[in-house]
Amino acid sequence: MRLSAHITQRLNAAARSFARGGAARGTSVLVSFRSGVRLFALLFILLVVQSVSAQTNIYHIRGNATAGSNNLWSVDPTTGVETLVYSNYPGGNAATLAQRPSDGMIFYAINAAAGSNGAMYRFNPATPSVAPVLLGNVGPSTSGGNVGSGYRMAFLGNTLYFMPGGGAADNDTLYTLSQTTGQATAVATITGTGNGGDMAFLGNTLYIVNQNRQLYTASVAGGAATSVGTITFPGGITPNTIGVAFDSAGRLLLQTTSPSNLYRVTLPSLSAASFATLGGGTSATGDLATANVPAPDISVTKTDGVTNTYQGATATYTVTLKNNGAYTVSASLSDIVPASLTGVAWTCAASAGSTCNAASGSGNTISTGATLAASGTATYTVTGTVNVSSGTIANTASVSLDAAAWLVESNAANNSATDTDNVVPAADLSITKVAATAFAVDNTASYTLTVRNNGPQSASGTITVTDTLPAGLTSFTASGTGWTCANSSGTITCTMAGPLATGTNAPAITVTGTVGSAAAPNVSNTATVSNPTFDPTAANNSSTISTPVLYIKLDKSYMLGGPAPKPGTDIIYTIAFSNLGALPVQTLTIVDMVPYNTDFKVGSATFSYSTTPTITYSAAARTPVDPAPVPSPFTLYTPPGAAGTYDTQLNWVRWSFAGSIPVGATGTVSFTVRIK
Repeated sequence: MRLSAHITQRLNAAARSFARGGAARGTSVLVSFRSGVRLFALLFILLVVQSVSAQTNIYHIRGNATAGSNNLWSVDPTTGVETLVYSNYPGGNAATLAQRPSDGMIFYAINAAAGSNGAMYRFNPATPSVAPVLLGNVGPSTSGGNVGSGYRMAFLGNTLYFMPGGGAADNDTLYTLSQTTGQATAVATITGTGNGGDMAFLGNTLYIVNQNRQLYTASVAGGAATSVGTITFPGGITPNTIGVAFDSAGRLLLQTTSPSNLYRVTLPSLSAASFATLGGGTSATGDLATANVPAPDISVTKTDGVTNTYQGATATYTVTLKNNGAYTVSASLSDIVPASLTGVAWTCAASAGSTCNAASGSGNTISTGATLAASGTATYTVTGTVNVSSGTIANTASVSLDAAAWLVESNAANNSATDTDNVVPAADLSITKVAATAFAVDNTASYTLTVRNNGPQSASGTITVTDTLPAGLTSFTASGTGWTCANSSGTITCTMAGPLATGTNAPAITVTGTVGSAAAPNVSNTATVSNPTFDPTAANNSSTISTPVLYIKLDKSYMLGGPAPKPGTDIIYTIAFSNLGALPVQTLTIVDMVPYNTDFKVGSATFSYSTTPTITYSAAARTPVDPAPVPSPFTLYTPPGAAGTYDTQLNWVRWSFAGSIPVGATGTVSFTVRIK
């Protein structure tokens, strides 16, 4: 057919509008054309739209219990090849179906034998092992009226439309169906389409074919249908037409019975060409459904969290299946664990809304699966023992859709994941650090460091121990048989040549030094061991010990008994003591020397504390140097004079506190002398 220049220009403008996404504007232009031209132009524009859309799914349902064909198939839109999706669907023989484009969910309604619609079911073809779910009855409608036996059902967007076409009183009524309960709600009346057949949407246009091969277009707003014409078949045959659909290119597909075939129909000539043979018997009832559904996407990740392992180690892999799509799918996991891992076992845990096919299993061949909700996961924990001493262990997990025969993933690149580990010699070195002595301020203290190889193999190469001393520990040195040690700026480093055999200790290292007041009340110190051999257990490569420190702090002060330090003047000496350490001090003894060139005042030795000390004296020789060494033994001396007199022989005063001086306790001791 030739088109005038004016019509051609309008047609091209409409096509450009559709290519830019202006479907509504394209439709408004097309409806002003004469009927024959309008059909051609509409087909052309919709072909442009469909060319950039997703691949169309086509399903057909057949009901013929005597032929054993109450089944649901998918049909490849390119080749026409059928794949059985579900066998012996529940409900009954005669059914009509539609597919929701947002998630691929299939809805089918059963025609009741009494002439009014029976139940409606929901089925997810992405989880083909899960049986269809009964939603409820189509009729009576929400207005209370019966709904006639139905043959026509299709989605426009995510709205499900239904039209009986069965010859009952509501033959021409267009309903919407609840996708939760199945119940029908009348929304419009479309007249003039006859009985039987099916309906499908191309864009916003509703196409209806009746059982006598007559094709119509209509609007969901209702009104009289527009006749497109009668479809002709090869050889002049006149089969009953029972299903209509559109492929991804916008081409009309038609299902017939007697014979049971699938045809492609050329528009606008309405000439049908045989496309495929459909199952279900020659006289079976049936229906077609099409939808542009988002392609599913499942992925798998696998890791054991390490890159090196060793013979005898336990490998623990985390394998996660994830549904990255918008609707629930069934996925199968295949994981052939290499023979270099033995004693393989696994468990599975699914996220909310998803389920594992099995909770656990064992053996190197893992073949299981899960049902995954949108964004859902199934996490498998796989464990095994490494039984080789070298080489690599590569472990691959793969995931596939259970419905892979008719659903194609949008991203197959994420359907497998491999974790590779190097098998290397391993030695678990550990170090322990203990305080070999009590720690007291101004006293010598020491640590003992012990290195052990827990295996499973020898530690080769140099073994290095480092110990950075904290504040308060000074002048520390280290030594040990076979070890070379040095202290550099407070960090002690000791090295020893390997190997260190498995199950053995290296010679102990002794670290000795002086405890300063900054170490009180507790001092914490860490030692670390390292070696070039792979160490599978890093947590025991260091040892930290916190040691309580004994610390009695003494503060000495004096007070003159006169205006100036001249002969004959008294001086009162006071020693304040406080326990600033982390432990109580037992049997505290304070000894003080009577200063040179002074005489001790008899009876002046006193104290201030909750318990009474024993006060003793000594006449042992003293020196003019202070501090002088405390005499040992402390020979006792008793002043011969009365209290208040001055003794020229007494040189030392000692206060001995029996029992405990608690942490935080304070007190004083004092005595008086006279300058000679």
